[in-house]
Parts: sequence; C-alpha cells; structure tokens
Amino acid sequence: MPHCRFCLDIPFRDLPNENEEGFPHQPTLDALRESAKSCKLCKLILWAAGCYLTSPGGIVMSKPSEELPDGRKFMTQVFEGMYDTKGVMRGFSNGAVVMNMGSAQAELGEPRSVDLDARFPRGSYVRPWLYGNWYISPYRDRHPLLVGLGIRLGKGAMLDEAEGNSETDVFIKGTYLRIRTDEESEFSAIVPGRLRTDFQGSEIAFQRVHKWVEECDRGHDCDKNHSCGKNRDSPIVPTRLLEVSRSGETIRVVQLGEQRDHYLALSHSWGLSHRITTTKGNIVKHREGINVAQLPPTFKEAVLIARKLDISYLWIDSLCIIQDDFSDWEHEVSRMGNVYAHAYLTISALSSADDASGCFRNGCDIKFASTQNPHISCDSWTTGFTAIPLAAGLVIGERDNAVEVRRFREMATLGDPKSRLYVTCEWMPPSLKDDPKYYLVGRFGREVDPFEHEPLNKRAWTLQERLLSPRTLHYGSQEMYWECQYCVLCEDGALMTREFPTMEKVVASRYPSGGDQPRHDIWHKLVQEYTGRHLTRDQDKLPALSGLANLMASKTGDRYMAGLWGNNIIKDLYWSVEINEPSHRCDDSEHDATIPPATKAIVKRPAQYRAPSWSWAALDGKIEYSHLNEKGIQARCLDIQLSPAGKDKFGRVQLGWMIIEGPLYLLHQVEWEKERYKRVFKFTISVELQSGTRTKKFGSGHAKFDDETCFPSFALMLDNEHALILRANGMRTFTRIGTVSLVRMSEVNHPSTSAGLVMQGKNESEKLGWSVEDEQAAGIADGSPQIVTLF
Repeated sequence: MPHCRFCLDIPFRDLPNENEEGFPHQPTLDALRESAKSCKLCKLILWAAGCYLTSPGGIVMSKPSEELPDGRKFMTQVFEGMYDTKGVMRGFSNGAVVMNMGSAQAELGEPRSVDLDARFPRGSYVRPWLYGNWYISPYRDRHPLLVGLGIRLGKGAMLDEAEGNSETDVFIKGTYLRIRTDEESEFSAIVPGRLRTDFQGSEIAFQRVHKWVEECDRGHDCDKNHSCGKNRDSPIVPTRLLEVSRSGETIRVVQLGEQRDHYLALSHSWGLSHRITTTKGNIVKHREGINVAQLPPTFKEAVLIARKLDISYLWIDSLCIIQDDFSDWEHEVSRMGNVYAHAYLTISALSSADDASGCFRNGCDIKFASTQNPHISCDSWTTGFTAIPLAAGLVIGERDNAVEVRRFREMATLGDPKSRLYVTCEWMPPSLKDDPKYYLVGRFGREVDPFEHEPLNKRAWTLQERLLSPRTLHYGSQEMYWECQYCVLCEDGALMTREFPTMEKVVASRYPSGGDQPRHDIWHKLVQEYTGRHLTRDQDKLPALSGLANLMASKTGDRYMAGLWGNNIIKDLYWSVEINEPSHRCDDSEHDATIPPATKAIVKRPAQYRAPSWSWAALDGKIEYSHLNEKGIQARCLDIQLSPAGKDKFGRVQLGWMIIEGPLYLLHQVEWEKERYKRVFKFTISVELQSGTRTKKFGSGHAKFDDETCFPSFALMLDNEHALILRANGMRTFTRIGTVSLVRMSEVNHPSTSAGLVMQGKNESEKLGWSVEDEQAAGIADGSPQIVTLF
C-alpha cells in the first residue's frame, strides 16, 4: 500500500511541539478518510484522531497562564499517564485515582476512540494538524528525541482551535502514534524507538549486541563515572573455564592458572531437565573435549554468543565446578562473587526455566507471539495507559533493500533503508519544549522491572549473579536487554535507569554519610527479594549468597553472621515473614468485600539445621524488613558464635547462638478493640506486654509470628517500639519466633489480674498450660534489661 504525498512530505525532523502551531496534513477530514483507504499512515492518523478526542483519564496536571505565540494566555490540562511522577497514585480511564504501592501495570486493550463519522458528518470543515512528541536525551548532550506523532483536528493550526479545546481551557494529551527506526537510518540519532528482532540469535540481533558492547565501553556518552565504561583490563580468571575459541564442534575444560584473559559467565536456571555436568569421573574427559552437539540448548547458544563476540573463554557453573566433590564445590562457590564481578560480560538466560529451553526467543513461537503472552513495551508499562498488545512488529531481516517484518496489527513503514521510519499504535505522555521530559523509563511514569516475571528472576542463585556482574546481556521472553552499572537498554529502544542495586551502591550503604548512621536498607531490600526466590536444594540458602557476602566483607571489613552484619546487627534482627493485610478506614463491613484478601508468605522449615532462629536463613519464606528507631535502640548484642558446616565461613552453618541484652516482657494475647479488625487482620495478633507475674501492663501492640501462633511467649525490646517474640527454652535461653510492633507503651497496674493468676508453683503453671521453662523465663520478664541467649 503506497503512501500519499501528504504523508511523504511530513517533516519529521522539524515537527512542532503539541503546544505550538500544528503542521497541516490532508486539507480536510473527508480527504483523510478517502486517503486512509489506500495509505497506511493516513489510516493510522485517522485512528489516532479519534483517540485524541477522548479523555484519557488518569493523572491530570493543571498549568495556568500558558502563552501562545500570538500572546494569548490560557489554562492547560496536561494528561501525564496513569501514575504520578512518584508512582504512588494510580489513575484509571474512568477518572478514578487510588493509592497504589504495587508494581507498574498497563491496561490491555484498545484506547477509547470517538466515532468520527458520527461526530463529523461528511462535509464538516475540519482538517488534521500534526505535531511531534519531543523528549530529551538523558545523555550528556541532552539532545531532543522524537518518540511520537500527534494528530489533532481543528479549523486552525493553533492549539486552542483544536476540537475539544477553547480559548480558556486547553487539553494537552500526548501522542497516540509511536515512531521507531533502524540503527542504520539517518533518524537513529533523534528517534530512540526500534523494532524488536524476530529471532534473538539472528545476525540483526548480534549487530545490536555488538553496538551495546561498544557503547558501554565508550561510557554511553554519559557524564557519570561508572566502572563499566572504563578500560577493561584482562582479569585473573576463575579456576576452570571452557575454551570455546575453536570454530570446530568441541570445547574443553581448561585451567589457565595465573594467565589473564577475558571470559563470559553464564547465569541460568538448572531446572529438572537432563544436563551435562563435570564430575570426578569425567573431568579428564572434559579436559580432552566436549562435543558441542551434546550440550543442552542453553549451553550451546552461550558458546555461540561467546564466539560471535570473539571471546575465547566461557564460565558455566555446572561444567567448571566438580559437582560431586564437596570440597571443590564449596571452594568455588565461595569465589563465585569474583567470577561474575570480573567477567567481561554475563549472559543471562532470562526466559529459560531450565537448560533445555535455550537463551534465544523465536518470534514465530506461538508462546511468545500470541495474545496469551502479549508484549507490552516498557514505555506503556511505566505510564499504565491502555496498551495494545504486540503493537509493533518484529524484524526478521532485509531482502532486496526491503525490511521483512512479522506484523501483528497495522503498521506504516516509510522511507528507504537510509531513512526508514516505522509508525505504530502506542500512546506516550506529552513532553513540551518549556518543560521537556527525559526519555528515561520511570521518569515519566512508575519504575519498571522488566525482569520481574521472568523464570531466571525467581531463582535464588541468580540474585548475586546479577548484582555482581558489571554488565549483563539478558535474553528475555519478549526482548533482549543490556544492563550495566549505568542503565538498562531495551531492544525496542527504551532506556531505563538501573534500579537493581550495584555492588558499588551496596558497599557504599555500609558507611556513614553526612554524619548520619550507615544506610543499611539496600541490604535489607536484597534479602527481601532473595527470600522470595526458589532453591532446588534448601541447604543452599546461605551458599547462594556467599559470593556476595565474601566480597562485601572484604570491602567493608564487617563481620558476616548467617545473613546479618555485625555493624548493624540489632537492625538486621528485625525481620518478619511477609504479611499483606489490605484495609480501609471506615467501619462499614460491606466495604470489606472491595479489598483483596489478606495473605501471608508460605513458611517451610528445612529438614536439617541451617541457621539459628534469629537469622532469616532459618526458614524458607519471603520476609520483609521494617525500620527501627535509631535514637530509641534499647538492645545490644554482647556476643555471637557461629560454627560453619564447612570451610566457607560465609556458607552453611551447623550451629549458632547470640547473647543479647534488652528489656524482656511477657507477651499476652488480647481481643481486638473493634470487630472489623478481626475480619481484616487474619494473621496479625493483638497483644499486651506484661510483667511475668501478670500484675503490670507495660503496653500493647501487634504481633506477627513466623509460623504458628504461640503463647506463652516473650518480647525482647530492640528499640522503644519494636521487639522480637521469643519462646522459652530455659530461664535465659530462647528461640526467636516472630516480631512485635507497639502502638502504646506505658506502665500501669493490670486491672484484670488477681493474686490467683500469679505463678506460685508447678501446679499453677500446669493449669495455665505453661512449661517449667516458661515459668523460669517469666521470673525475669519484668521489663528490665536482661541478658539472654538466642539459639
């Protein structure tokens, strides 16, 4: 379908901004309707004109006293998307706005549109006016970037003359058509959008990978001193590597000793599929050679990537560690932090659930191309706006100077190979010259983690692999991503700041800044994410982080203790099993049906001892951290002893205990003050802090038990508002079983206590269901500081 002369004459480089005088297109709406029958771009422009006349909803910002070129002023209403700039509020197309603390989400479907035939009968004198959506580059030069093509209908070119606007109220709505181009196009410098590749193992895909590597080596033209942009000297290599430089059908396990050279590292999911490993029985054979044809698809494609990048060596854990030699396994796992930290590049098989799945996604695979698993760009994801699945096509290749694209819906292609542009359906929020937006996902919407739902992101081992790798090439289920110390680049051209912490940031958070105490929340966030991931072997809970812990200890000098740090031990103790209990602020029980049900992370205990009870590594289940009051700390750690299960002091633990001093109370369950609290708080328990004799009440609060609710129990205060819940093993020995947060703290006589409730001997203890250990512990639980041992 050829394009009309009006579309071919669009000055994309010089398109005006939305609040400027529009560029004329077809002379009338009737002419646009007629041209849309034969011109693909006119067809898309006609569709976008209908969308523009609707109210997008969501977050709207008012800007008073906007001035037109002719000097007139008016009030503008700017549609920003479905999320506010901080990502806390979420709007909907029906105008509703709610608090939102979850991850970014886009509404799937077609944007709302006006019936132009009904609104403008034939003969109506309005015409289309075009404008560009110009963002600015986050790189050093801050040059303008064209992300969208906008259309408005009106009798005149000025914004207030557009249909739906007036001389006093003007709406700025963004653009409904997205512009993309090729790397070789003359527009590539000003148009960031690209089409994804149909097959991630194609030559076009590898051309993009080579470009990413070159840009990263140059430093991304940014003004930040990030390590991945510096000259990368050849590092000391791991104990064993795979030599893959030969172009033949074999690779082999080698030991280079003190030799330095570049190598790639593979981050992948083992899964339950058949795999090849190096063992004591086949290590000699693997040194002689491994037939590439015998490798599972993920390994085979990793070898191909290394060869395409002209890198001679590759590290794969299952082949470079002797899997049935515990001594070798433990030694190599403890050094895994250095393996990923010194790799020239890490290959992430992000979408693979096992070694049989491969690295590359193929666009012709119905699993990836269907609407059952639709691709939504990160740009649409961050705005939360109604997004059309698979709006942009996939590049298959070029033939006879024509690009071959797998299309899923209408798309217009203009120009020759040197000036090719693709126009697709996708809304982008407005960016104005006097208030431009950076083209950076998360800066014009909510932060986005494109890896959130990928199989590899659910594996515990890969958290440290991603964090420690200076740069990673991710092969995702929908597109490829480049992640380095500075940014995340998407295959479709989207650019994101790296929200996932770097090793540099984690280490920096361990030191004081500006006279304040160290900021330890980064480690807490890592642990929160890590505990939500899966392990094939539950005894790997600590080893899967040992590489990271080893490096952190060497850089900070801090002592690592089964997932906690010595310099921050009191704060690190205050973790709890993740509980989500949504609530509302009224007493109407009918409103309970409108909120999601309460949830608690599933908790499992390992069959074998793994860590002391005060460590989050003692159980399997997602945990969360809460902040303690720095000025109200009441507990102090006197001693900690840990016995490693092997040679790696950052790995498995066979025994551990802590001596800690803090105010100790008896914890007593009470009824919720309001009936609706019983319906809302399914897992949180209302409690009082009492003296062991139950003659005094010191405060009330909310208890969260790690597993089963357990009374009698005791509370050891960490600060003036938060405590650990303990179960007595003896008079001064306890096991941690949960946490308490206080809502009130004051010492009063307990009104309901009588002398008959005070424990006098064994018979009274038995009547109350208390053990001798509980009675002994109650004898010291009077609210004063006590020295106790936690196992």
